Amino acid sequence: METSDEEFVSEEEAEEGPALIKKLRERLKKAVEEKQEYLEGWQRSRADFANFKREEASMHQDKEDRIVADFVESLLPALDALELSLKHEQTPTLTMLEKQFVESLRKAGVERFGTVGDDFDPHKHEALAKRGEDHKVESVERSGYSIGKKIIRPAQVII
Repeated sequence: METSDEEFVSEEEAEEGPALIKKLRERLKKAVEEKQEYLEGWQRSRADFANFKREEASMHQDKEDRIVADFVESLLPALDALELSLKHEQTPTLTMLEKQFVESLRKAGVERFGTVGDDFDPHKHEALAKRGEDHKVESVERSGYSIGKKIIRPAQVII
C-alpha cells in the first residue's frame, strides 16, 4: 500500500463535489486561523520571555550594585581616617596604602570624586561653606564615592 499526503475521499464524498470543496475550504480556513492564532501566541510568549530576561538581568545588576555600595559604606570610615592621616602627615607608606585602597575600590566599580577645581554639582557635592562667587570646589573635606550612576556618598566640599 502506498502512503501519500493526500487525504482519502470516499466515493460518496466524491459524488458530493462542490459541497465537499466548500467543506474542505472551510476546514482549511479554520486551520489557517488556528495556525495564525498559535503563531501570534508563540510570538507574544517569546517577547514576554525576552522582556523577563532583560528585567531579571537589570534587577540582578541593581542588587549587585547595592551589595557593593553597602560594603563600601562600611569601609568608608577607615578610608576617611586614612585620608585625614595623609592631610596631616604624607608618608610614603600612607600614600601607598591609600592608593591601593582606592584602586581596589575602583576594580569593584567604585569611583572616588570630588577634586579641587571641579564645578559644584549639588547631586554629587555637599557644600559645607561658600567662600567665593564662582561655583568651583576650593577644597575637599571628605571625598565622595559612586558606583555607576548611584552616589554612595556625596563629597563634602567648600566652594
